[in-house]
Amino acid sequence: MNSKVIAGVDEAGRGPLAGPVVASAVILNPLDIPEGLRDSKKLSEKRRNVLAVDIRSKALAIGVGIVHEQDIDRNNILQATFEAMRQAIGDLKFEFNQVQVDGNHKIPGLQFDQECIIGGDDLVPEISAASIIAKTTRDAMMISYDKLFPEYSFKSHKGYGSKAHMESLREHGRTPVHRRSFRPVESCPNKKYQYYMQEPSYGRMGEIISGMFLIRNGYQLLEYSYHAGRNGEIDLIASKADEVVFVEVKSFAGESDDTMALERVTPAKQNQIARIAEMYLEKNEVDQPECRFDIITVNFSDPKPQIKHYTEAFLPL
Repeated sequence: MNSKVIAGVDEAGRGPLAGPVVASAVILNPLDIPEGLRDSKKLSEKRRNVLAVDIRSKALAIGVGIVHEQDIDRNNILQATFEAMRQAIGDLKFEFNQVQVDGNHKIPGLQFDQECIIGGDDLVPEISAASIIAKTTRDAMMISYDKLFPEYSFKSHKGYGSKAHMESLREHGRTPVHRRSFRPVESCPNKKYQYYMQEPSYGRMGEIISGMFLIRNGYQLLEYSYHAGRNGEIDLIASKADEVVFVEVKSFAGESDDTMALERVTPAKQNQIARIAEMYLEKNEVDQPECRFDIITVNFSDPKPQIKHYTEAFLPL
């Protein structure tokens, strides 16, 4: 490799009280650099989203790393940020010979030449692009979390410590996506999201845990507990890669495996889900989408729930 190929690296989400820290690494095509790149924080949300699409269509490679709140609490936010950056660099599928990272901290444990650039997210196109990808990726996750926890308004503040967010914490306590090691979350109890040895909460918590599982695996959550009047409801509706996914969640404890839970999704239940799915698509004017019907099981027998995701679990008649 004769010329310098730069992988620009930046993160989003070091400061919020909830949600992950997300890093991105971007290698741009020097012959086709998107116009208008700059620090993502200096762009409107609409402009960031437009630029993110442009970057994804023109970049030679994009890597993303995500570290969730439990690991942030376990290892501290700085180490979590470094881990997200290492993940993002490892996700690149293109050769490069230098990493340029925003800020004044080199990423520990890298075997590449590194340069730290203070204010790089507004000076270096590759870092600006990484800033935009990291920010829009994280924002999309927080907008999905808003569906699961609507009383916290994650869609508006993305987990940062806004006045409304602080009021929600005081009133409702913390959620499973809050960072327990951050002030003032550390002093807020878990009022609503306990489940171990609490059988009456298994159904609702199974749906929330399944929603979190989908979000963390790259799905956009469109609906949680979608009601269609007398026709019933669908537990979760999500999308990924232009495919709409309708998910039935079955929660249980004490059973040896998933067999009984899966058997509860009878042919009649499958057809009911299909009817509601058709109503949802018609109401939201989704024309000829790729659709899928999945089942997620959540086993509460152990302190840490066991999750299994069955894709294309059934095809309604």
